[in-house]
Amino acid sequence: MILALDTAGPYPVVAAVSAEEDILFAGSGERTRAHAEDLAPLLREALSCGEPSAVAVGRGPGAFTGLRVGLVAAQTLGWAINIPVAGVCSLDVVAVQFGLSDGWAVLDARRDEVYLAQYQRGIRLDGPMVLSKSGAQERIDDQPAVGDTELLRQPDRRARGGTSIDPNALAAVALVACQSRSPEPPEPDYLRSPDVTWSAANSGRSI
Repeated sequence: MILALDTAGPYPVVAAVSAEEDILFAGSGERTRAHAEDLAPLLREALSCGEPSAVAVGRGPGAFTGLRVGLVAAQTLGWAINIPVAGVCSLDVVAVQFGLSDGWAVLDARRDEVYLAQYQRGIRLDGPMVLSKSGAQERIDDQPAVGDTELLRQPDRRARGGTSIDPNALAAVALVACQSRSPEPPEPDYLRSPDVTWSAANSGRSI
């Protein structure tokens, strides 16, 4: 069994899939900014389906805090039961859940920006990257795009994307990642600096 989890988006998502591609569990949280609280019960349900032989975890891009919750959980579980942990690009999952073969997957990055990656024949060709909405629209041009594409034409900086990671698509991507001879490492794709930084007064201090 492959255990998959992703906390790059507004809700934590967990799936369990067999080597025969049977979905054993697929679930997601229902509260925004409650990744730590909602991830644990989802993991308990998934683990009740059997003992995993590997873990796949979304590496983003996404928000610092939510993304870190999933990565730490996956790496801790992998260490505890001595199984490999593979990273998956969350935009790859978006591409799969929308059936994208050629074009772009787009996710809300806030700050009037979006995360995006380009695909050709279902393979990521470029990205992930973060661009302003106008810069992304220019980059995509008239090519097909899926995900939070409505944001590209939304002038309101407060507008939020509505795309959430689908656990069934996550399971499909996780299975491929864990069967790969060279899986991506479970390291975060932050793509930009965190919102919180040291002030000038504290810049010389150590933690």
